[in-house]
Amino acid sequence: MELNSLDRRGFMKASGLTAAALSVPYISRGQDATQKLRVGIVGCGGRGRFVGKVAVEDGRYEIASVADYFQDQADARAADFNLPANRRFTGLDCCQKMIEAGGIDIVVVTSPPYFHPEQVEAAVEAGLHVWLAKPIAVDAQGVARIGAAAKKATAKQKCFLVDFQTRALGQYPEAARRVAAGDIGKLGYGEIEGTCGAFGLKVPHGGQETKLRNWLQWRDLCGESIIEYSIHSVDMASLMIGRNPVSARGSCARNFLDNLPTPIPGDVRDIWTTEYDFGDGLTVLFRAKRFNTQGLSGGQGINVKLFGTLGAASADYSGEVFIKGKNAFSGDRFMNKKIRGIYKLGIVENWKTMYDNITKANYAQETVQPSLDCHYLALLAREACYRQGEVVTFDEVVSSKKALQFDTTGLES
Repeated sequence: MELNSLDRRGFMKASGLTAAALSVPYISRGQDATQKLRVGIVGCGGRGRFVGKVAVEDGRYEIASVADYFQDQADARAADFNLPANRRFTGLDCCQKMIEAGGIDIVVVTSPPYFHPEQVEAAVEAGLHVWLAKPIAVDAQGVARIGAAAKKATAKQKCFLVDFQTRALGQYPEAARRVAAGDIGKLGYGEIEGTCGAFGLKVPHGGQETKLRNWLQWRDLCGESIIEYSIHSVDMASLMIGRNPVSARGSCARNFLDNLPTPIPGDVRDIWTTEYDFGDGLTVLFRAKRFNTQGLSGGQGINVKLFGTLGAASADYSGEVFIKGKNAFSGDRFMNKKIRGIYKLGIVENWKTMYDNITKANYAQETVQPSLDCHYLALLAREACYRQGEVVTFDEVVSSKKALQFDTTGLES
């Protein structure tokens, strides 16, 4: 049967998660620093593997359980972390099964984004710390659920971290601080670029299970590439600008994926253009692409450029951050080294932060509100593009009750 949000909440109650929470070890204030924190990973693809390996390399964590819909995926990650058969869990309810089995302190959520809200809610309900990959959800309702779960985690004295890399590295927040202080003057124009390749199929398409394998091709599972991938550039823009727009309008299309020599099944779009209006003269153009740009200069990347009356600021996911003009700034000089390739570095820093927050009882959840804001910003772009030229307000998107639905009929629980 199809499990909607209410069905799943009913399942969690019926399956004894409340009782399971009582059997989960409590990570207490001032925990012995020699004790490793036990991590359970739900979503055993490449990101789950990488995040888990970085946690192990930190030396203060151990991977204690893995969960994935697919047995082969769970087995592959179990092999990576030397886990026995009874520490790997499968099916749609793999996360709940892993939680009920106990023996973990932190749930790492790296599954397809559609499932993030329910899996996060289950972890928080069970009294566990949460590490959440981007994107946090595929619609505004899901984003709101993540925000509510983080507040509940605070009430339960548990830590909740959203894994964005740029905010974890000092040159980005410092550049944003300088922009906010007026170092480039009054902002008048900006550009956001969030481009990725087309992504091929992992397996030939042939039903709901293959949709799960090929989740990047389906909007209900990934939220569209403007959410799943371009969220990095949107997050940098949200950080650098420091406030939300009033409205946006845009357009999108699926021009390439159906017309390749070998078409790629799915329903995600591959071209997005959005114009954000901040209501005070600032206009920001957002471009997102999902096709092979053939290496053309300026044709791809994850970056933000802001132009003001006194200068210009640039932030790139590569690690390069600078301000040019009257009040110049070099992220490389600020960090005392040239930082390029921030994906792993950001995850390393986030694992350090997670450990400090847990052992020092810091439940402020500093990464959550910025993540909520940037997801609403990306969802505004998506909705404006869907409406092909119609003006859509930020408040309208935040309050939207529309939710994407993935049909789970026939899938194993």
